[in-house]
Amino acid sequence: MITYTTNRVLFSSAFFFGLMCGALSVFDGCAGQVLPSGGPPDTIPPLIIRSYPDSNATRIVPSHIELEFSEYVDRRTAEEAVFISPYVGRLEFDWSGTEVTIHFGEELRKSTTYVVTVGTDISDLPARGGNKMAHAYTLAFSTGDSIDRGMISGRVFDEHPDGVMIFAYNLRDVDPDTLDPTHTRPQYIMQTGKDGTFGLRNVAFGTYRVIAVRDEYRNLLYDREIDQFGVATEDAVVNDGRPEVRGVWFRLSKEDTTRPFLASVSAVDSKHLLVRFSEPIDTLTFPRAVFSLSDTTSKAGLAIGAQYQSMGNQALANIEIAESMDSTRAYRLAVRGILDRAGNRLDTNNASSAFSGTSTPDTVKPYPIVRAVADSARALALVPVFEMDFRRPVDLSTAIHGISLRDSSARTVPIEVRPRTPAEVFVFPSTPLKSFAWYTFRVSLDSLRDSRGVLWHDSLYTLRFQTLDSRLLGTIEGTLAGSSGGHGVVVSARTTDQTPQRSFEIRVDKPGKFLIDRLPEGRYRIDAFEDLDGDGRFRAGLPHPFVPSAPFTVYPDTVKVRARWSVEGVEVRFRYRSN
Repeated sequence: MITYTTNRVLFSSAFFFGLMCGALSVFDGCAGQVLPSGGPPDTIPPLIIRSYPDSNATRIVPSHIELEFSEYVDRRTAEEAVFISPYVGRLEFDWSGTEVTIHFGEELRKSTTYVVTVGTDISDLPARGGNKMAHAYTLAFSTGDSIDRGMISGRVFDEHPDGVMIFAYNLRDVDPDTLDPTHTRPQYIMQTGKDGTFGLRNVAFGTYRVIAVRDEYRNLLYDREIDQFGVATEDAVVNDGRPEVRGVWFRLSKEDTTRPFLASVSAVDSKHLLVRFSEPIDTLTFPRAVFSLSDTTSKAGLAIGAQYQSMGNQALANIEIAESMDSTRAYRLAVRGILDRAGNRLDTNNASSAFSGTSTPDTVKPYPIVRAVADSARALALVPVFEMDFRRPVDLSTAIHGISLRDSSARTVPIEVRPRTPAEVFVFPSTPLKSFAWYTFRVSLDSLRDSRGVLWHDSLYTLRFQTLDSRLLGTIEGTLAGSSGGHGVVVSARTTDQTPQRSFEIRVDKPGKFLIDRLPEGRYRIDAFEDLDGDGRFRAGLPHPFVPSAPFTVYPDTVKVRARWSVEGVEVRFRYRSN
């Protein structure tokens, strides 16, 4: 709140502008929120410069609230951004220039602290640039002798952290295990500012479950698969000994509760099928999937050979049939045991699909395709990983022996080959390659033998590439501190000044020193999370049934990496509120 004198000056300006507008309306008419054109662009966000009642007032039972803004605002955005806790019924808004009077729909309770929150979605008029409020505004008053003084503050970390709703639920009168934010509205509400920070002020002492919700419908409920959400690592306890709880951090995610389904099946040739699911399928569980193929007329089954997921598109699967199909017949493929990446099981009502057979012979020979790397590619990493697809299932034992890597002097470089599917492998050097050097990736095609025994004769596949210049690389050296232990930690350096964004990750097994090397020049954001599930992925948790998120931390500053230099002294520290 600003001083009375400044308030009076601002109010007088608004008053004279309204008086002038009223006078002009006698001749031409004057719209209520039209401002003069011209001048430099307005980049200043609106502010609330006066309120009734005063913040922290006690022993007051107002019938309404008054707010005055520093400039004309978009009334729709303003009315959608005002929240009052506890609930006071349907609000009515009465506007007069830059001022608004908000009437309650119900009488106020005795000896109760009320918190009025004005969110950051409020913007000034489009003609002034549509600037949003930089920070949420909070007004608290009490109908009793004292005002609640608890506070919960924190931050949402996201590419677009502003405008996220913070919902706080007092667990005093509810079973924490049954609290469902899809049906229960919160007792306290706040909206994040431009930098994702928030502060829930004047909350009553108690234990709170706090979640972050990008509330798309503005219904103060969490809508699964519509709203992004973030949950904390633990509930917040606010009491007389600890009236302020700080550092409640969130990373946003989106819940997936939709079951995958079998979208289509098509015959590539007489012995191969392409199977398409509605979404990417979980890679770890795919090998346990069961496929069955039958003739729709005779009901006779056809034996299935290799079945594998596409490494390039994990919503696709390939099926090799042991016997040929007939173009005059129709077939049905059924599948069970499929899960999507969120763990949802296949929709049993859409787990099979009929399709027409084909007599087109299989004439495709296995041939290597390296994804995302063109011949004569430059600036490859010193430990490149090649994803190789043979187009058909092959005898991997002979195929692996036909793969080699050679330097510019034709010397063989040690490599590792890891099968991914019957038709795909990962290939990478056993040790880092030399800087700014040329290499040749080779595959002897006569080593690629498919189930028919088809192969190429005396042919060689080659792919030349050059590694990046290590003189253009730098490193980040730091210390990991405060981890609870018992879990590995994934530390990431993500570029902030490159498109597309690049990420470099390492795993640190225990607190202590860490090193992220071979980083291109640029600015990086450093963050880390405890790998609770051991799969290298951040566990986002769930709002209901409640599952806490994995502990994570974010280094407060971006790090500038320069060529041939090491950035030292980066401390990545986990902070636990219960400590």
